Amino acid sequence: MLRLVLLLLLSSLLGACSSPHFLRLLPSTQQALEANQLFAYQYAAMQQLSPEELSSHCMDLALLPEKSANRALRQLSCAALWLPVTHSADEKNQAVSLYNQSLNQLLLQLHPRKKLSRPALRLELLHVVDETGASMTDWWPTSLFSSDRAEYQPPTNGLGVSIVAARDRSDRPEDLNYPPEGVYRSYTVLLDRMEFGEDQQIKLFFRAYDEHQLKQLPLTGLRFDAAASYLWLMQHAKVMDFELSGLFSAADSDERYGVFSVTPLSAHKIPILMIHGLNSSPVIWFELSLAILQNPALAERYQIWHAFYPSGPPPFYNAMRMRKKTDELLARLQQQQCSPELQQMVIVGHSMGGIISKTFIQNSGYELWDRTFIKRPQQLGASAEQLNQVRDIFLFSARPYVDKVIFLDTPHGGSEMSESLLGRLTSAFITLPGNFLTMFRQLLDKIGINQLTPAMQPYFVSGGPNSVQALSPSHPLLQGLNQLPYQRPVYSIVGSEGALYCFDTKSCSQLSDGVVPYLSAHQPKAEQQLIVQSSHNSYRSPEALGFILKLLGSPAPTN
Repeated sequence: MLRLVLLLLLSSLLGACSSPHFLRLLPSTQQALEANQLFAYQYAAMQQLSPEELSSHCMDLALLPEKSANRALRQLSCAALWLPVTHSADEKNQAVSLYNQSLNQLLLQLHPRKKLSRPALRLELLHVVDETGASMTDWWPTSLFSSDRAEYQPPTNGLGVSIVAARDRSDRPEDLNYPPEGVYRSYTVLLDRMEFGEDQQIKLFFRAYDEHQLKQLPLTGLRFDAAASYLWLMQHAKVMDFELSGLFSAADSDERYGVFSVTPLSAHKIPILMIHGLNSSPVIWFELSLAILQNPALAERYQIWHAFYPSGPPPFYNAMRMRKKTDELLARLQQQQCSPELQQMVIVGHSMGGIISKTFIQNSGYELWDRTFIKRPQQLGASAEQLNQVRDIFLFSARPYVDKVIFLDTPHGGSEMSESLLGRLTSAFITLPGNFLTMFRQLLDKIGINQLTPAMQPYFVSGGPNSVQALSPSHPLLQGLNQLPYQRPVYSIVGSEGALYCFDTKSCSQLSDGVVPYLSAHQPKAEQQLIVQSSHNSYRSPEALGFILKLLGSPAPTN
């Protein structure tokens, strides 16, 4: 008899649940707590329902017209019980939709706080940390923002609510290769648990999972928006402000120099290093980075590194510094764990960034040195310290960690624009950084300018060549670099403002992207070459992006 009475009571409470006014936030705290007590019984009743009854009940809750925390609470608790017992794909999709919508509504009420406590209801987002264990200080549900860029397509399927969390970059060594704007990470939030306090307070605890943590859960079909954190980073990016200063006054933007990962640094993912060109910044890699992050297979396989360098100094100097920065980062990651993935780096270089990229896969020998000095290093009479400062600019070897290089709009043979009126005017306003000028001034004061080859002497009359001068088709070092063989496979994307094909020297000489002529960008030894419609911006070409993504999707090499 007692059991029958109890079931009737639970049934009546469950029937009350179908009312859209049940558990509405009430003006009286006491009334709200009384409603909570009723919800506790209601939740117990839901646990007694058969899968079919639970399905019907949850779908009824999805139709409630009101919008409140209590409505979301009822829907989320029902969906959490419904999901494990769904029988069909359609039913599961409905359960996932109800779960996500109600969870998102509760997170929106919680944002920007991580804890919201009222007499009747407590919401808490449990401690959010990044892969290093550092606390994330800010967070945003991705439903709060939308992108004007059509390239960004957030995932619409899967269980969980996407958020982006961020923190300031610290001075710790593990933070040095993250963008100065801060550390941004994507997470998926799930309901961790629901509790009923002795004071009748309902407590909901949510937990944020990063990509690695999600894989440890015994669940399938989870949602993860890897691109959201990159989009939010780009929203806050200030690196564009350093493009012009990087060209005309490199010292003013030198503090931004480096290799920065926009994804968590990992010893288990292949680095793809993207190097921009003259008067540019990593912002040009938006489409490519987003395309990789929105491809689950590629996002699983690659980590994205962006290089930034002041583009006023010559590419040979910047290449030396970039190789050192990359060597240091890889050495630090290898200290944590030796990994074959770190020995498969892909480098993508646009324009002058392609010139820098190629030095990673060439053995210079004395080709560049002999085009600069009339004597070998040991014969110059300079101190070891003075020689060491300049040696790596002219003497370098292919990095064993690079697997391939992809060139976009790269002036291997130079650009005649550097010798045009615009080029000469631009060159006249470039101020080289003091460390570059001092390095060569001290060396030349010691050995004398007559120790430079006649072809190089004119460039050092005013302290040294700048980047525009170094891209001249007649520059000795650019010519020498163009003759060095590659030690790794290269792929070439050539831009054209006209035809997308040519068949002989005459027809090919007519093609240009407006800055770099086809015959300069063309690489006879490339494994593959693609001509795309481009005004020196192939990094935005859908065909170029598809070409690169296809290369990145190639099977990993077997040992």
